[in-house]
Parts: sequence; structure tokens; C-alpha cells
Amino acid sequence: MNATIKSNLLQLIAVVLLNTELMGQETKNITLHVVDEGGSPVEKARAVISFIGARVDDEHIGPTDREGRFSAQGKPLVGVYLAASKDGYYPARFDTSRSDRLPPDKTIDKIFVLPRVIKPIALLAKRAGGWGAELTIPTQNEWIGYDFEVGDWIEPHGKGKTTDLRFRFETSFNGWKYSDKDMANSRRINASLTEEGIRLNYGKWDGELDISFPGEREGLYEVTDDFLTYSRMKLPHEAPLDGYQSNWRYSTNTYSLTTLRDDVGFFLRIRVRRDKDGRIISANYAKVIGDFHFSPANGAMWFLYYFNPVPNDRNLEFDPKRNLFPADFPGANVSDP
Repeated sequence: MNATIKSNLLQLIAVVLLNTELMGQETKNITLHVVDEGGSPVEKARAVISFIGARVDDEHIGPTDREGRFSAQGKPLVGVYLAASKDGYYPARFDTSRSDRLPPDKTIDKIFVLPRVIKPIALLAKRAGGWGAELTIPTQNEWIGYDFEVGDWIEPHGKGKTTDLRFRFETSFNGWKYSDKDMANSRRINASLTEEGIRLNYGKWDGELDISFPGEREGLYEVTDDFLTYSRMKLPHEAPLDGYQSNWRYSTNTYSLTTLRDDVGFFLRIRVRRDKDGRIISANYAKVIGDFHFSPANGAMWFLYYFNPVPNDRNLEFDPKRNLFPADFPGANVSDP
């Protein structure tokens, strides 16, 4: 079986198994508790609680009360869809028929944080890597710089001029994922592939990705507890002043479940200038949504970043209508703030 088809089939089975847990369940009592980022109730938000059925959904829509609550009960035969929105706030949604999960309890109080719309600004926002914006680390065991403002590797590997962060990638081939018989079939089915292509698709690869920064006091700040997976605005509005780490490491492989996460984010402090006493007098700030994803087989990368080109401005609340990258720039179709 083709490795890509097998991977897609395994993902489909996983989704089916998740949904099966909800099949035929008893009635659930669900309360949406909608608050702002400070924990204050959001009254009169539009709340949606939909119990997804095999043919017809049991949908409940109404305003939140003074405590920011809206409740409904029903049978989630296939899953549950939850949403909340209000003018002046970033909306949220949660869908167990896709990948989100609810606890098995009969009575559930689900907290939704709706961040306020404060000051959306123009930023450089880009999906580096992925469809239409391919990005592969050009060499192994060597630090390669990336320029957020240009959106490319540093020369001579790209058009970048200023190193904002550096990547170093290393990989090793450790045999085949499948038996000799299955590999023989794979070679026959994929006769057009080169030996390198066979190794990339069917090999067991272990990869490590190191991240570092060129200047002192530069680094990244991991956000987990305050990362809102269900919201369009997933990270806080501003980058923090302190707490940045100067390096980071990832290790993953092609033959077990990935350890790379989508429910995490990072703030970055870069382009730091200091006075003679070592105090920061100028810095730029950026954010990254999710881990820095990479292929342990060939170093192909993909990550979503937002860069504020104004020194000392920690605001990273993006206005999607004002991307400083041209509309036709590869990866610049970023719609979330």
C-alpha cells in the first residue's frame, strides 16, 4: 500500500474511532461559559451548541446571560459543535466531528475565551513552507539563517539579508518501515521513483532540528496555557518583555506518532540592539503559531509567522486586510489575526 494512502487511511480511522466514542451516548448537558481574556463574563454573545446527528443536527442558538453562560442538552450521536461570537471580540469554535474532544462527563461546562479586538495592525504574515511556499533546509549540520522581513533564507541560499533566527538540521536513515515483501511490492508499484525517492517515502528516518539566534538577549517564548486552539486569535495580543530562551530543539521520526504540536505558540524577540551596559535599547517582535514543523526525512519545513517590523512595538494583533507582504507573495494568504 502506498505510504501516503496508508497514512491518510490511518488518520481517517483515528477520526472514526474518536467519533465512535460519542455514538449512542446518553443526553449531555452542555454549558458554554464565555469570558474575555481577563476572565470577565461576556454577556449577550451569540452562542451555538449543536448536537450533530447522523442525518439531522439538534442546534441550539441564543445569547449568553449576565454570567456569560448559555446551556443546552441533547444527544451527540456523531459529535458536538460549539461556537461563540460577539462584535468587538474574536470568535471561537469547537468541533468534535473533526478533531476536538469533549470529556466523557454527562454534564460539561466548556469555557470559551473571546479575546477582545484591541488594535489590529499591519504585519508581515506568512506561511513558510507547505503548498505554494515550499521551504527545505538547504544543507545538513550547518546553521542556516532565515529573514522574517524578506521571507526567505539568508544569502546565498535565498534573498534574505538579516538573520532573525537560525536552523540546523540533521537526519539519519535507519532501515525500512515495512517488511522485505512489502518493500518489493512498493518498488514494483512505484517503479518510476528513484532509489532516493523510495528511501524518502518508505525509509525510517530520525531527524533533529535546532533553533538558535544570532544575538544576545534574543530568543523565543513558549505559550501553552494561554494558547487558544479554538479561537481565531490564538495568542495574547502582545509579546512579553522577558522570559525568552536562546535555543530550542526538536526530535522526531517517520515511523511513530509525531511529537510536533499544533496547540502551542511562540513569541520571538529578534534584531536586538543593546547599549554599552548590555541593556536592550531596540528589538523587534514576532509570533509563530504551532511548533516549527519539519520532515525528519529531508528537512522540508512549514511554520506560520507574524513579524512586526516596527522596533520596540510588541503588538502582534494582525489585521488580515493589511498584510505587508504583497497579496501574490507565496504563503501570504493568512486570514487569522
